[in-house]
Amino acid sequence: MATDASARWERPQGFEVYPDGYGPLFDRAAEVFARDERVRAMWLHGAFGRGAADAASDLDISLAVRDEDFDAFAATWKEWLAEITPTVNAGPIAPGCFHALTPGCERFDVFSERVSELPRTNLRRRVTVFDRDDLTASVPTPDDPPPDPDTIAAAVRETLRTAANIQTVFVREDWLLGVAAVLTIHSLLFQLFAEANKPQPATGAKQHSFKLSPRHRTLLEQLPVPQPDRQSVLDAREAALRLFLAEAPTVAAAADVPWPTELADAVLGYLDRIGLGVRP
Repeated sequence: MATDASARWERPQGFEVYPDGYGPLFDRAAEVFARDERVRAMWLHGAFGRGAADAASDLDISLAVRDEDFDAFAATWKEWLAEITPTVNAGPIAPGCFHALTPGCERFDVFSERVSELPRTNLRRRVTVFDRDDLTASVPTPDDPPPDPDTIAAAVRETLRTAANIQTVFVREDWLLGVAAVLTIHSLLFQLFAEANKPQPATGAKQHSFKLSPRHRTLLEQLPVPQPDRQSVLDAREAALRLFLAEAPTVAAAADVPWPTELADAVLGYLDRIGLGVRP
């Protein structure tokens, strides 16, 4: 618990999912921020804020700082970070915001906002550690966006463009390039399927499979992973493009995204002409 001279806090219920090193790290952070009157509230966000934290989750802390103190607070982030914990790596993201790695490899991220910014914050799922001014009430209710048509359209067009570049791999017999080309299509399929699975809570990069529906996750898991030889690249490329041609039109139609017929016909016709045709 914090001292009587500072804001009172305690570890939130459920914190025990974190590995042992995170408890002392959290306690020290809470102590430092609770006695700094510029910090008006502290929360946990990220996986913990969504109720989905596990032993692999980062410690994600969000802070509300008095507007008139924010610039000075943000400018000295290295000083108050050092007061909380030594680090082996720390990098700024935005003023008052950073990611850090401790000597024990605990992942510690802090996101600071001005008090006046809270009604417009994107971090809408939070668990309160302390709140001097009842600021939690000003955090908007979560409102998860639906699929973005522009993101879906871009993933479709980029997959087709990537497919048209495949001849470079075979002319140059560069099978490492072939591996990279196929994995690019895998990544674009992931983007397409993750966008189609919205609305869902915003998550970080390490919540990879969470972003997918069970069906799309299974389809991606079944794709062969290419190795740097001709036949492996051929087989993996064809499997990835078959999946794209089978699924992408349905995803696009569900989001009211027009299918790029002219582009698709040009690419598929070109692949047919060079002996690398793929059909659904």
